Amino acid sequence: MCSVSESSSRRVQYLAGLSVSFAFTFTGAVLSWPSPAIPKFKNGEANVQITDEQSSWVVALCPLGALLGCYFGQVLNEKVGRRRTILASVLPGLIGALLILFTKTPWLMCVARSIIGVGNGITAVVTMVYITEIADKEIRGALGMLVQVMMNIGGLLVYGIGPFVSYTALNSIVLSIVILYGIACLWVPESPYYHLKDGRLALAKKEFMFIKGTKDDKWASEQLAIMRSHVVESMANKTTTKELFTNMRYRKALYVVAGLKVLQYMTGTCAIQAYLEPIFSQSSSVSGPYVSIVYGFVQLAAGITATFLTACVGRRVLMLTSSIGVAISLTAVGIYFFLQDYYQLSAQTLSSLSAIPLVGVLGFNILYSIGLGNLPYIMQAELFPINVKTVASSLATMMAAILNFFVTKSYQGIKDFFGHYTVFWSFASIAYFGIFFIYFFVPETKGKTLEEVQDNLNVEAVEMEQLNKEKQKE
Repeated sequence: MCSVSESSSRRVQYLAGLSVSFAFTFTGAVLSWPSPAIPKFKNGEANVQITDEQSSWVVALCPLGALLGCYFGQVLNEKVGRRRTILASVLPGLIGALLILFTKTPWLMCVARSIIGVGNGITAVVTMVYITEIADKEIRGALGMLVQVMMNIGGLLVYGIGPFVSYTALNSIVLSIVILYGIACLWVPESPYYHLKDGRLALAKKEFMFIKGTKDDKWASEQLAIMRSHVVESMANKTTTKELFTNMRYRKALYVVAGLKVLQYMTGTCAIQAYLEPIFSQSSSVSGPYVSIVYGFVQLAAGITATFLTACVGRRVLMLTSSIGVAISLTAVGIYFFLQDYYQLSAQTLSSLSAIPLVGVLGFNILYSIGLGNLPYIMQAELFPINVKTVASSLATMMAAILNFFVTKSYQGIKDFFGHYTVFWSFASIAYFGIFFIYFFVPETKGKTLEEVQDNLNVEAVEMEQLNKEKQKE
């Protein structure tokens, strides 16, 4: 955001980033919940009468509910601020988790998962906006990657404990996470940018000094003056969806974020997480629950590693590496299922190849976590100025929710009608597209303040506008 005073400390930034990122522990747990829950449905342990089709709706309605959450997140972000929006996201998560805990009826489970999705949608809109606004440029990427780490912790808890406890205990774990998240966020400060946007200079300065851990009044005033000039310039433009789509200055950011969202969700991560146990029950000699635990640990380790990598490696390099690795890993898994489903190789032959889906899915897990898993969230908060940041973040998250719903809902149908290999090769094809997209279109934002990122995009937009005018004259 701004250079750091010698008398300042980043302790509050780290703690605030950690606290608000804890929301994604709940998100990770919710996304992973079907993996141990579906086997409990099938073996009667959950005491729930539910068909495979109904189960697919229970899985898919969570991201669909996030669509409404995105709208609420956008409105709340602008009306009541980042901090109150973060706290508001707890309520739908709490209601949904309580419903799941006490209901045995499939349609009520669908309602509960939709409500949980609302909370996840609000969280997805506000969390990264908040983190990028409070963090210094040197640690913005690392703090942003905390989201992935926290999501991985939530997934690991469900993968590691869920298969070995009762259905009620599994749902109680999910409920406890959202309660802890609400408690952890009670203290977090408001973003200075929110106060500057509405002209509350004194409050902005107070929050800025607390976040920066400084008592240097002069330095704080200088930095706020720089921030305010950019905020005033941005707010001179309209804060509407129409403005976002019609103003040339946002065009490149829109293309980049839309492409990254396709990569992030159409490569199948949510479907793989939700159906992890069934995937390995069909493909590996290793027990599904134990593979899920390994998957969770590997995912967590990869997320932590990515946090450190982001501090020293550029966004483009990480995302390129991630996309290449994801493409190769998914291709390998698809080859195994092609041999199994299409050529129908003998069980003995398949047994000798059983390492392929294990290595492929774990490879996907690692490579996805270091780049595509979270950097698109960071970039969607970095690329847009404050006047359209919340609108853009909301629309990007809505797009993600639609893609997530499509992938998780269609997974079972495509698998049943066209074979498991078709699913994985479809995911792989998106990742191959992503290699070229990232190389040619995605800008580098590492080591730049939010103001510098906007200035660079504005220069490109002006150049593009002048080029279009010259073409029209010809």
